[in-house]
Amino acid sequence: MERKNLLYWGIQLIGWTVYFLFSILLLYSSNELILTFNLFLFGSLSVLASILLSHGIRYIILRYDVISWKIIYIVLMTLFLSVIGGFLLDTIQFYIIEGSWITIDYIVNPPMDDAFTWPSFLWAVSRSIILFMLWCGFYYAFIISEKSREQEILNLKWEASKNEIELKNLRAQLNPHFLFNSLNSIRALIELNPDEAKKSVTQLSNLLRRSINLGKLRLIPLKEELDLVKIYLSLEKVRFEERLETEYLIDEESLNSQIPPLMLQTIVENGIKHGISKSIDGGKILLKTEFSDTELILTVINTGHLDKQTDSAGVGISNTKKRLEIIFGKQASFNIEQAGPNVLTKIRIGYETKRKK
Repeated sequence: MERKNLLYWGIQLIGWTVYFLFSILLLYSSNELILTFNLFLFGSLSVLASILLSHGIRYIILRYDVISWKIIYIVLMTLFLSVIGGFLLDTIQFYIIEGSWITIDYIVNPPMDDAFTWPSFLWAVSRSIILFMLWCGFYYAFIISEKSREQEILNLKWEASKNEIELKNLRAQLNPHFLFNSLNSIRALIELNPDEAKKSVTQLSNLLRRSINLGKLRLIPLKEELDLVKIYLSLEKVRFEERLETEYLIDEESLNSQIPPLMLQTIVENGIKHGISKSIDGGKILLKTEFSDTELILTVINTGHLDKQTDSAGVGISNTKKRLEIIFGKQASFNIEQAGPNVLTKIRIGYETKRKK
């Protein structure tokens, strides 16, 4: 606010000074005035009077919120304020000369006497009225610009708040989804291998603790997400045994890249649920990352066949798409497609600035 006030007073001083200096030089160039100290003193006092009068007009505009009125009333109020300002400015200028020791020397066409004449006074007033109307126009444009900028900031804050609430809701959906899938894996072990099931429960406890903590964050390093995925796949390996094969092709430079928490985990779960578990012979999960200075590519390939009505519209997939859109906007893309006997899921995340390697 203080910076804005300084800017306002600076523009006021510079604007009025330039106007009166230009007027004096224009009259001098037309051989009507002699440049004297008194002339510049008169100009300085005129600048001060103009600043005070225009500031008074500003006070009334803000006090009564004139800019919010109907256009016809804005025009009428502007005209009224400009007329008042014009009459006061020229009256002040007249008494500065007539009521003090300041005199202005003319080169040619000097006035016959110093008596007040209405025609010359009204002519000067009309110019001042136009000047104040222009000032009001510039000030209205400034107010509208400021209101527009403030509204834009409010809209951005509202959008950010809305997005944050939606992200929290989406993250809240992940833990139950993840928990149910993990519990189903352990349930299959209870009758077949109770000791292994107990061990898996301990692993699941640790896994859930980490997933809950990470799920509260907006973004996490890819390395932490991969650690979580590896624990999850080790649990599923107990369930599927030799029917599940895993492979990791990880670019070391990608590990510090920031991604939404549980995003990769959700894709892997989707591959297990809709791909591996539906195949008698099981299948393979391949995780691959590629990294450049401004882009991260995550690829998950799983054995199976893509059912677009379920795989593309499920909670996990739609959740992932929404989170990518909210956080990265057009900088991220999500694609899932059938690639021969496999389902290929590819996520691209672009970064505005270079990621640390």
